[in-house]
Amino acid sequence: MDKQLKKDFVSINEYLNGINKELSNYEGRVVGEVADVTLYPGRSYLFFKIKDKDEGNPAILSCMMWKTDYEVSGLKLEVGLEIIVSGKPGIYKPLGRFTFNTKTIELVGEGALKIQYEKLKAQLEKEGLFAVSKKRALPFLPERIGLITSKDGAVISDFQVNLGKFGFKISFIDSRVEGQLATQELLDSIRTLKKKDIEVLVLIRGGGSLESLLPFNNETLVREIANFPVPVIVGIGHEKDIPLVSLVADKMASTPTAVAHALNETWQKSIHKLDLDKEKMFSMFKDFVSSDQKNLNQYFDVIKMNFQSIFDNFSKIEESLKRSLVTIKSRISEIHRNIAEYPKTINGKMRILIKNVSEKTNLGNALLLFKNSFDKIRENILSAEKLIIKSNPQVLLKLGYSIVQTEGVLIRKISQIKKGQMVNVRVEDGAFDSEVKIINNK
Repeated sequence: MDKQLKKDFVSINEYLNGINKELSNYEGRVVGEVADVTLYPGRSYLFFKIKDKDEGNPAILSCMMWKTDYEVSGLKLEVGLEIIVSGKPGIYKPLGRFTFNTKTIELVGEGALKIQYEKLKAQLEKEGLFAVSKKRALPFLPERIGLITSKDGAVISDFQVNLGKFGFKISFIDSRVEGQLATQELLDSIRTLKKKDIEVLVLIRGGGSLESLLPFNNETLVREIANFPVPVIVGIGHEKDIPLVSLVADKMASTPTAVAHALNETWQKSIHKLDLDKEKMFSMFKDFVSSDQKNLNQYFDVIKMNFQSIFDNFSKIEESLKRSLVTIKSRISEIHRNIAEYPKTINGKMRILIKNVSEKTNLGNALLLFKNSFDKIRENILSAEKLIIKSNPQVLLKLGYSIVQTEGVLIRKISQIKKGQMVNVRVEDGAFDSEVKIINNK
């Protein structure tokens, strides 16, 4: 064939690829009644057909759906069931068959949705998924929060405005919250946060009808929340029927604002309790000081009086000691003078004695006179000894008193010392050095 000739044909594969590319622009939602279902056990896909309802010569639409999407839909396809399918058309090339590639399926009409809702609710309730015994308490003083909602709209704003300033750390995932496509996004968001280090999962959206809340009545989503590792709080507004995800959650709130208040609760209670305890503590202290002020003053007076008594007694002892020392000094001086006179006296007595002997007087009388003189001297010395012993400071030390000196000078007045000065304190069995810390005047 001449290479220069223009190619006027394409392969079947190329032709069908071009058609499928064009057909992908016809994405839509189609309503119909299920006419046939082929599940193909063990395979990853299924086929079904839908037809127009109540028409004499209805049109048929062949549909293919992956089983993962089918399971997420939460529906069980049955012949005669009216549904809406969402997806894109195309030609299945191995068979050359036109097929509607279905992404989601949903029931038609509020009545059908209500029947499905009640049926699934009864099943899950029978399994115990809504039991109060399975509800977990929200964490005390939560910090790490996983949040799932749409970033658009007022819901997230209301939540953030009402969330207290308690240092919350929020892991946020933006997700659809309405329509059949929202189911898969919500599941993906939950499974992502399941791997995060959070203390509580929060799922919120605004109110709506049973039809608009269809994703939140999905069985797969409900079971995913029931098995979440940390407590889950759901805040979804509703007109009448409570969404199943709210029933299975550990805590259900009517609005996103109520969810924020629930998260604030333990923080606010703790702060309030701290404030009350603080007020109670100050009140008790005030009452204690007020009621015991009189006793405190009395105790102070008693202590002051006792210390004053000690100081007064010490002063008396000090004066007595000083007088004793003066007396001892005077007595010793007197004895000293007497003793100083004794040689002269003895000399005189001896002269008289010698004279008497020389005059041949009685020798016995002379010796007696000499003996009496020495006895007098001995009595004076013994008397001085007793006085010294009686007035000896060592005796006072044995009675519990002490003698305080600094640099060898006896301390008699407060004016002799100052703070930080070292003093020597003598007691009965020894002495020690001490530093002056406090000085109290009379």
